[in-house]
Amino acid sequence: MTDYVTTYYVKASVATNGVMASCSYFTNPKCTDPATLPLSVSISQGYCDFIQGDGSDLVLLGATYKTLGHAPVMTDGNFAAATNGTVTVVMPKGTEVTKGVVLIFSDPGKVETLYPSSDPTVVNGQAP
Repeated sequence: MTDYVTTYYVKASVATNGVMASCSYFTNPKCTDPATLPLSVSISQGYCDFIQGDGSDLVLLGATYKTLGHAPVMTDGNFAAATNGTVTVVMPKGTEVTKGVVLIFSDPGKVETLYPSSDPTVVNGQAP
């Protein structure tokens, strides 16, 4: 089987509580084809990309992520900064896991507030 990249596009706005990002996930850049939750990638893939989608009110800055069921510690291996609106979450190849992901957003233009997303999960071992 050939490795391939699964990309999810995220459209975010400030949630009604004013402190969180309300996110919707899509399989295309125009954000017209909703993704099915939990998000899934091939077990042979090794990573999952999140890209800021068209029409997002907030700017994607990065993500923190952790394999669920392991000790709740954060290291430099649990954070990825966004590059040009894209953040990559590393997944193990050949081992089925579920990762909790918190995307981090800011207001466009000037970073005045950081808005974390709720916790979408990414599962490998399932066909996207």
